[in-house]
Amino acid sequence: MGEGLALVADIGRQSVRFGLTGGDAGLAPRDIRRFSTSEHPTFTSALVSYLTDLGLRDARLPAVLAVAGAARGDLINLTGSRWYISLSGVEAVLRAPPRALNECAANALALTLLPTSAFTALHGPPPRAVEPGGNYVVIGTGTGLGVAALVTSGDRLVPVQSEAGHMAFAAQTPNERKFADYCRAKAHPLDVETLVSAPGLCLAYEALSGGTKIASPEDVTRTTARDPIAAAVVAMFVEHLGAFAGDLALAFGAWDGIYLTGAISRALHPHLMDPGFRRRMEGKAAFRRQISEVPVSLVNRNDLELLGAAAAYGNA
Repeated sequence: MGEGLALVADIGRQSVRFGLTGGDAGLAPRDIRRFSTSEHPTFTSALVSYLTDLGLRDARLPAVLAVAGAARGDLINLTGSRWYISLSGVEAVLRAPPRALNECAANALALTLLPTSAFTALHGPPPRAVEPGGNYVVIGTGTGLGVAALVTSGDRLVPVQSEAGHMAFAAQTPNERKFADYCRAKAHPLDVETLVSAPGLCLAYEALSGGTKIASPEDVTRTTARDPIAAAVVAMFVEHLGAFAGDLALAFGAWDGIYLTGAISRALHPHLMDPGFRRRMEGKAAFRRQISEVPVSLVNRNDLELLGAAAAYGNA
């Protein structure tokens, strides 16, 4: 066992998912297992456990690792995690050099393998096929804010990794200014992710309520009909996400599509249909017309990292 196979991994802040791709069964990841950072002291420990479970401890396996962090150099620090990844250490276990890419870049590559049923169009033009010739942006909202582009290079689509979620927060509305002032007063770092993320929803509620803490993002997203502060928080979140999406379309020349991924975007689907999202997205002065022609879609899948890692292996 092991001939023609590759290992794929989705390495997050608190857990890792491993799977296999390639061989006679094609690229779709299979034999997926999840391991928590609380169960294993190191990433390598979890990797060895997975390989042992599948009887692949002595196999030679190429690998693609989708990581929650900047995939640069041999030693990769995972954002908000006590784990780190040593690519040379992984190579010693797998007997083949691994490839690492940012998790949102993996999300972008996953678009090339998804059926049209995986996309839900938001207001604006209908989605276009994800194919060479186009440029696209993926925005992932969850415990953090991930951004990657998928750009045409010759006859291929190439992922462009970024840490654009850490770009400076630019307040434009009274509530955004109130949020920014609160963050500065509390010495919170102020970038786009500070608002546009799961923790950002809780922090925004605290800011707009004058200091009331809330237990979870769901306590915000599920109470907008009866809590005016929650409604204001979600409206601010959605509008700022729209403004950020428009900025990214300009930055990457992503005229062919913006794709929203992650649990928070899926939870806010009805609110993303609000006109405020596109109004802020299209408010770009000289490029208003061009951005008004950019489709925006919600991706209805939660397995994009492994799928994108498999796509990266298939495109190697």
